[in-house]
Amino acid sequence: MPSKRNYLLAATQLDRKLTVVRNAATPFRNAVAGGWIRALRQALGLSAAALGRRMKLAQQSVVQLEENEKNGTITLASLRRAAEALDAELIYAVVPRKNLRDTISDRAKELAKERVAPVAQSMQLEAQGISEQELSERITELARELEQRPRELWR
Repeated sequence: MPSKRNYLLAATQLDRKLTVVRNAATPFRNAVAGGWIRALRQALGLSAAALGRRMKLAQQSVVQLEENEKNGTITLASLRRAAEALDAELIYAVVPRKNLRDTISDRAKELAKERVAPVAQSMQLEAQGISEQELSERITELARELEQRPRELWR
């Protein structure tokens, strides 16, 4: 795990790499309704029985494997094994929906609002209220501080 000091740099560097993955993955999202194993098998002209022989499985096990992929219950080990039998490469990625830096910033702002709100409300009750501008500045200031303390963001 990156140190506290360079985790934001690590997030930025990973964001650059993830942009490429995110863009490359876009055309493939939901592109194959029946699953990739079935699509590749059929495109290669392999029957389920033939793939089963290559995987040393019964035809029904291949059908179940394809169904598991379609339902999202397949294991990585099974995907890897099927990929090998199809002379393919398994590429596995967890791709965040947005940039990591944006996630960090959004979480810091959310947490800052949660921490500042009770204090602002208490001050308001004591007739020491602060303006919306001052409140916004305090939230922004605290959010910046929280971004520098990653462990506090996810408690």
